[in-house]
Amino acid sequence: MNLPTTQVSGKSRNRILCLGVDPMPKSGLLKDWLDCYENHVELFDLLETKPHWVKINLAFFIRWGRLGMDKLEHACELLSPHTKVLLDGKFGEIGNSLNQYLEFAFDHLCVDGITVNPFMGEHIIGSSLQKALSMRGETARVFVLGATSEYPQNKLSAFGQSYAEIAEACAETHLALDPSGALAPHIGLVVGANRADALAHPIFKKNTSPLLMPGVGAQGVTLAQATALTRELAQDIIFPVSRSICEGGNIKPMEMKQRFESMQTELDSLTSQARRPS
Repeated sequence: MNLPTTQVSGKSRNRILCLGVDPMPKSGLLKDWLDCYENHVELFDLLETKPHWVKINLAFFIRWGRLGMDKLEHACELLSPHTKVLLDGKFGEIGNSLNQYLEFAFDHLCVDGITVNPFMGEHIIGSSLQKALSMRGETARVFVLGATSEYPQNKLSAFGQSYAEIAEACAETHLALDPSGALAPHIGLVVGANRADALAHPIFKKNTSPLLMPGVGAQGVTLAQATALTRELAQDIIFPVSRSICEGGNIKPMEMKQRFESMQTELDSLTSQARRPS
């Protein structure tokens, strides 16, 4: 799938909306969860222009045991012919255990991308990238938690400030596999839209790897603010939007559709404005 390229200040980048699938009934009841799930499915069917990415949050499915797993498999089978699927599981484990997660994601569910937690070591990044590339090829993506929208601020605050080192580890990993840098688009960082501190770091201005940027909408950052914060960044940026669009699936699919298309129109307008010479 070829994405449109936007030229901004001499830099080439894509700004992409990613539809989140996080069914969460207000009642907490299984029957209502099924309705919320079906509302997400109907929303995707209603969208005339499908999003380039859909992010499925694993937690909202495994909560319901066997039935949740059945619906997770159903969602991946349903969506994958029409879009690229990102499984948000934040995987991070020792070697053998990590490989089981990777096989589950890329071999069993056949998703295109995953999120991983790097805090058990660089092997998380390397193993995940190699498995993704071997199983999914050109569409493979691994997003590594870097500067997340929620982060420790007391005893563990160093974890929240290690994004530069994580970005360097990602670069070292893909360059070890291909020194030409051709694999950079396949390994990205998760950077929260509320992390202006991280986005201002020089490492992101010279980085060519994509960013997955949650936090737009329900977490208080507007799309205009997020695009302004990333104006000088040349890499692809994916904005996952879920709660502000779907409210957990607790509203009618047609209303979700209107919200998503309105946000897409806003993003198109913002990137169009950014293209204009100052």
